[in-house]
Amino acid sequence: MFCKLVRFQELTTSDLSVWKSLISAQPGYESPFFHPFFTQTVSTVRNDIWVLLHGRGEQLEFIWPLQKTGHSADPVGAPFSDYHGPILSPDWAGDLESVLAAVGLSSVRFTTLYDPKRRFFDTEIERDGAYICDLSKGADAFFDEQAALYPKHAKKMRRLVRKFEREVGQTEFQFDDRSEEHWQSVISWKRQQYQETGRHDVLAPDWVQNMMKTLWRDGIPECHGVLHTLVFNGRLVAGEFNLASDHVLHGWIPVYDDEFKAYAPGYLILDEIIRAAAHRGYQELDLGVSAGHYKKYYSSYQMQVVRGVLRDTTSGLSISKIGEDAWRWLEDAHVPKVSHLAGKVRRRYAMIRTVETSFSGRMSGMFGAAKQLRSPAVSETNSTTTASD
Repeated sequence: MFCKLVRFQELTTSDLSVWKSLISAQPGYESPFFHPFFTQTVSTVRNDIWVLLHGRGEQLEFIWPLQKTGHSADPVGAPFSDYHGPILSPDWAGDLESVLAAVGLSSVRFTTLYDPKRRFFDTEIERDGAYICDLSKGADAFFDEQAALYPKHAKKMRRLVRKFEREVGQTEFQFDDRSEEHWQSVISWKRQQYQETGRHDVLAPDWVQNMMKTLWRDGIPECHGVLHTLVFNGRLVAGEFNLASDHVLHGWIPVYDDEFKAYAPGYLILDEIIRAAAHRGYQELDLGVSAGHYKKYYSSYQMQVVRGVLRDTTSGLSISKIGEDAWRWLEDAHVPKVSHLAGKVRRRYAMIRTVETSFSGRMSGMFGAAKQLRSPAVSETNSTTTASD
């Protein structure tokens, strides 16, 4: 048996071959976040990326890309890795805590971990569901099914399209826009949205923009960024940056021009993306977790994911676990205002801790969060990719 942490650059050709074989042979690993190119890209912009390898004899059976700080780790690319977790062979039967102990890790946190065989059951804090658009039968079949489930929304969308065409004009949609100007607009609009709503600007760090730019400009078919735009008379109305594999499209950064808010441009561009994606042979559009108030209209089903912490308990009870358990108790106690605030603080800190790579960045982020949390008028979500109408 072997168990080790290595840098991505230290992976052998054989290691990468096994990695690709495992994700291509098993359902559920189709997301571009599981492809080695995603980890490779993040490893070029952050210096804390490691890959945990485990196997029997010379056979590699367990691959887990991580961001490691000291003896703790998070998913690679956090907080942007909307799917994560170890990539396992179907018959892997090891002990998760023993694997952590063998490489000197005390804990690994996860937020949307894919766990089809419930191996992380004992470490779960909560389960959630990612909203999936099944495009395997084509766009017309998909929209017909959703219209039967939500006829009022289908009617609303027809009305909004007519209203936009009547009051504004015809729009032009581009599925894979390569315009640098549009790219910069989408990023700057999203950053402005974070600032106006009092949320932490997760797009500010250089590593984030470099990661996304690399995925957009230099991606491969199995893992690449795709920029979609909706334009009227040369003016950008809405944009969305997605991460894609060869047959899965994953929603990531949606945004629109507030001057067109009355026409629900977030819905308008999403309809266009679905039709174009199906036409190009994509089998599904993954909208991720949260924001179910609008994603339900586009969801064929939900795929379960897990939030929790895996710990090495062989060395005894840690102070951090005691503190986290106490904080979780406070969240679950349903104390008016206090429990809700505790949840907001925990989500905000987790995001800042993973996106900011310097101590000063984290302190600045927490100072800003403290100011924002004192204002009850500003709402927050735990998703970095939340769209609105």
